[in-house]
Amino acid sequence: MTSRKNTVKKPPKSGVIVKGIDNCLVKFSRCCNPVPGDDIIGYITKGRGVSIHRTDCVNVQDLIQDDNRMIDVSWYNEKTEGEYNVDIEIFSNDRTGLLSDIVKEITSQKINIMGVNTKTSKERIATIEITVEVENVEQLSKVIKAIRKVDSVYEVKRKK
Repeated sequence: MTSRKNTVKKPPKSGVIVKGIDNCLVKFSRCCNPVPGDDIIGYITKGRGVSIHRTDCVNVQDLIQDDNRMIDVSWYNEKTEGEYNVDIEIFSNDRTGLLSDIVKEITSQKINIMGVNTKTSKERIATIEITVEVENVEQLSKVIKAIRKVDSVYEVKRKK
């Protein structure tokens, strides 16, 4: 008499399910930095598994021409564990303490800042690029809303 164990499928380490392929190498594209909750699509690379892009990624338009290498992918669930880097672009009128106020707003959300690049034009317009580490698209939306409330900030957007 043989006994069968009920096997419970573990969630994939990447948090992404590639339709029709089990245990596939998955890489998140840096051009669009997808996070759980984003609409995503997969591209079968040559020798590096499947690269995951947001469906609104500018590079996907070029990849779609090679239609036979596109593959359906989906998040295992919206609560996929892990941290994902996302680039945010902030436009503001320059003032003393601007960067400090933005950083305070981000850290008050318990979000880690991975990188900052800032420059100010002759017209005193500050362009700030911040890379933050988030768990999902909801957390990203919260931090973007918080940054928009900072005095002098007039536009905040996720870089594509």
